Amino acid sequence: MRTNDIFRNITQSLTLDTAQVQQLFSLADIELSEKEVANLLKTDYQPGFEPMPDYVLLIFLNSLIEQQRGKKEGAEKTVIEKHAKVSNNDVLKKLRVAFNLHEQQVREALGLATIELTKSDLAALFRKPGHVHFKACDDELVLDFIEGLGLWLAARKASE
Repeated sequence: MRTNDIFRNITQSLTLDTAQVQQLFSLADIELSEKEVANLLKTDYQPGFEPMPDYVLLIFLNSLIEQQRGKKEGAEKTVIEKHAKVSNNDVLKKLRVAFNLHEQQVREALGLATIELTKSDLAALFRKPGHVHFKACDDELVLDFIEGLGLWLAARKASE
């Protein structure tokens, strides 16, 4: 999966505008102009498209965690290497952490995107690579989860 597609889907599902995206990046001391954000949100066939390196998506996801859950007391800033790679499983894990989702809530979000997973299938997605029961998350599942998460959060907000 292209990191730009994941980034675009997260910003759309969470209804983040350019200023909110800039604020998230500023948590990691990265200043992006409106044009730079717009170029990251473009598809690869649009003029001005800028491919998003994996480490930039990781920084964005870590900033989302920090914004949603707060900064850990006494924790040092996480340094992400420029050669770091992000998998679909990593995206799932970081979104789960950011919104403090329990297993049932993840399953509900997936259900809103018409995906039903058993408990063991879901657990396999959150295991470490190399574990006997690890299962790699495919592109469709991560995009459906992001969509379902947006719907789940909107429904939760509406009921408050």
